[in-house]
Amino acid sequence: LFGPVDFKITDGLQKKEAFKRLTIRKTEELVGYGLGQSQPQLATSKATHLDAVEYHKALEDPDAIVVDVRNQYETEIGRMRPPANGAKFLDPKVRNSHEIPRWLNAPETRERL
Repeated sequence: LFGPVDFKITDGLQKKEAFKRLTIRKTEELVGYGLGQSQPQLATSKATHLDAVEYHKALEDPDAIVVDVRNQYETEIGRMRPPANGAKFLDPKVRNSHEIPRWLNAPETRERL
């Protein structure tokens, strides 16, 4: 079942840095943005998948923007650090993923993008 999955094992975390609990359940939608029928379809997406090496190289681009779509708790226990003079990281500071579309469409967010 998990054969092709890369797991990141991190030992020695402080108790406050670790997840409080783990829940596994079957779901129809991995991340619920609340977009309904207007959500993008992966089969027709023009987005390019980047592997880890390509992603880190892309972070060096000062015109790149990375939006951290994790919830506030996940962001507090571990943040991404941009390389010096590299990509700009935006944290929407949301509690739930369904708040992302509203944040993304806000005028102040549009100005930053």
